[in-house]
Amino acid sequence: MEEVVLKHILAALDLNTQTDGVFSRAVQLAVQHGSKLTLAHIAAHGDGDERSNAQTALARADKRLRELSKPSGLDVDFRGAVGNPAHEIAALARETGAELVVLGAHRENPVTDLFFETTAYYTIEGCDAPLLIVKNPTHGPYRRVLAPTDFSSCAKHALRAAMTIAPQADFHVLHVYEAPFSVFVRFNEQQIEELRRRHSKRIERNIQEEMRDFLARHAGCAFPEVKISIERDDIDAGIAKAAKRLEPDLMAMGMSGRGLAALVGSRTDKYLNAPICDLLVTP
Repeated sequence: MEEVVLKHILAALDLNTQTDGVFSRAVQLAVQHGSKLTLAHIAAHGDGDERSNAQTALARADKRLRELSKPSGLDVDFRGAVGNPAHEIAALARETGAELVVLGAHRENPVTDLFFETTAYYTIEGCDAPLLIVKNPTHGPYRRVLAPTDFSSCAKHALRAAMTIAPQADFHVLHVYEAPFSVFVRFNEQQIEELRRRHSKRIERNIQEEMRDFLARHAGCAFPEVKISIERDDIDAGIAKAAKRLEPDLMAMGMSGRGLAALVGSRTDKYLNAPICDLLVTP
């Protein structure tokens, strides 16, 4: 059976830091899916390359990008720009029609990022393509994906995007629930088991619905194995516990809207700042 493919991947490389992780993952995905790959470097204002020296900066970046070792037969384009990295990356994603944007997991300024978020956040704010943040070295295709879900449309969108990117991986869909008024109410074992049973059935119905929709859109495609995990805990603790147990190499999460309001009560921004493994985020 044929796999779902990505037609175009945009990888933004910071040539001032280590680029191996982003480059190797982008190449692996491009080869796996038969995608065109655009390698880009954005010279940020204030990094020593002012706009008046833009042509020199871009020529130097283009030379370094072309020197990277790439598999023969891979369709590669090279792009460069000077300006705000997030804005320029988002503009390139829109211009090229990229279906996936790949970035590194580094943070430009740990202090200011606490208040203004990362390049990753503002990039995903500016384009409609899923964003893959690479933290770990690449050792072949993704093998195990953790997809926390709250049954929202954005969580389903993230799951579908991950299935497209890693169709041969084992998928673990996680739902973490917190017992209401847990400070005042004490559940016995039978009540806890009943809660677990209800949530299990709810998750199964949602996943089955998602699978049917996905298969209807991509008839004849290979489909990954999906396992369900349920945690009764604080949501952050539940995700951390599942990640420790499963050791995923990719986590998929959705943004719950656009703009600063999307961050209120959202946990996705926490993982944008400090991913525990490679992170796929969908707008």
